[in-house]
Amino acid sequence: MALNWWQEQLITTIVCGTGALLGYLVYDRLLDPRNPSTRIPGPKLAALTAWYATYYDCFHKGGGQYPFKIKQLHDKYGPIIRIAPHEVHVSDPEFLEKIYATRNRNSIVGDGLMVDGSVGSAKDFATHKMRRDALNPFFCHKAVMELEPLLRSKASQLRGVLESYVVPNSVLNVSDLFFAYSNDILRTFSFGSEENLLANLDEAHKQREDLASLLRGSNIANHFGSLVRLFSGLVVGFKGPQALPPAMRDIIAFRSQSRKTIEAILADPSDNYKCATRSVFYELRDSPILPPHEKSVDRLQDEATLLIMAGTESPAKTLTITAFYLAYMPEVMHRLREELYEARTHAPGQKLSLSTLLNLSYMQAVIMEANRLSLGVTIRMQRTAPSETLIYTASYGPKKGTAYVIPANTPMSTLTWCTHTNETLFPDPLRFDPERWLGSGQEVSYRKRCMHSFGKGNRRCLGMSLANAEMSLALAMLTEYDLKLFETDESDVSFHYDFQVAHPPHGSKGVRVVVSKLAN
Repeated sequence: MALNWWQEQLITTIVCGTGALLGYLVYDRLLDPRNPSTRIPGPKLAALTAWYATYYDCFHKGGGQYPFKIKQLHDKYGPIIRIAPHEVHVSDPEFLEKIYATRNRNSIVGDGLMVDGSVGSAKDFATHKMRRDALNPFFCHKAVMELEPLLRSKASQLRGVLESYVVPNSVLNVSDLFFAYSNDILRTFSFGSEENLLANLDEAHKQREDLASLLRGSNIANHFGSLVRLFSGLVVGFKGPQALPPAMRDIIAFRSQSRKTIEAILADPSDNYKCATRSVFYELRDSPILPPHEKSVDRLQDEATLLIMAGTESPAKTLTITAFYLAYMPEVMHRLREELYEARTHAPGQKLSLSTLLNLSYMQAVIMEANRLSLGVTIRMQRTAPSETLIYTASYGPKKGTAYVIPANTPMSTLTWCTHTNETLFPDPLRFDPERWLGSGQEVSYRKRCMHSFGKGNRRCLGMSLANAEMSLALAMLTEYDLKLFETDESDVSFHYDFQVAHPPHGSKGVRVVVSKLAN
């Protein structure tokens, strides 16, 4: 059937409009000499459309593959690449301080956990600083040292769990064990009430799987957040919460429980609340730093959600990696025991203090190496310099010595995967080698400056000192037992998927061990 004049005009308008739009995008993003980003190397498709990043983040091999692709692109193009139309990635330890100086956080990715009111989600510097200043007093070194009784209590309970598995045909999932240990510490410290997930490792396993399930969906939420919220809202509205996947229901229940706790704290009129330890949220309630709108139930619920999830996941993962390598590499366990034995000879009959453990060089080297391989947050932690144009000079690759202009307000980042597996910094980077961190030479100091499993700059993780303290105490307990791996290999602690944090292959059951008494 012949088209009438109006139909012909409509089709012509659509075709011409689409062609003009594509022409504009190609010129603006690839050819415009006024745009310094067009001179930054990288695949043309990535510079043309954000769907390139979306494909690797969400769909290729099940998603979570962009860090691996980015590393391949650096091998081809050099240390600076354009990985999206308005995003730059730099793989050069020398440029870390520039990227993670006092910057704003970009919002393209990283919002998949939907905790918009948390300190970690604050976009601008001023809001982030205010929220962080309110939290800093709880996580400074002095405050962590004052938590030693709580940490020792939980470490002692952890020892009791280990002891209970010293029976024939018993297998302990240390991934669940350390999840429970870290979760108990954070929840007790946050809300001032005793938590006891260590007494129920089946529940710990369920909660760990729930968190893993939530994180597996985080890339979809990063790129399609509005659609995810709309779809979830429609499902709940029409069918009720029971129509959601079980893991999502459990996460909603966790947030609901946190909300009720915060509501009770905000409604408590007392000034002299009685808690076994300091309570983060009781004290935030009375903080003079935060204005009233920053003390709303919604915002503090987001703060609690991120604080507990991050404060559980990070040390638990590092401890799991440590336990694996202590069982996998007996020589590491042997040297660690020797260091602890030597320390005990200076304090016979006494428990080693937390301060002493934090100053044991080999123990801290073991923790540092496990932190390196854990990678911390694996997504692109982007920063922008709103009013500053940066210049980067390529330090290697086909265009070594070339200077590139990074326009103001351009999202930029460096993945931990690229830094922590840099072969110049860390020879044989996938090998677990605590020796890298021993000594006080310039090489070791430089490695420490380049580590960013806890982030960099003014947005570095608040809980680094707390995590290190709880890991040191747990590690001392582990050395009192012999561990033999059970149906576990290195893939169970390796990086296969980027879902905010490193995930092992699908189907991994975690690190499982057989526990036995330490032979004299």
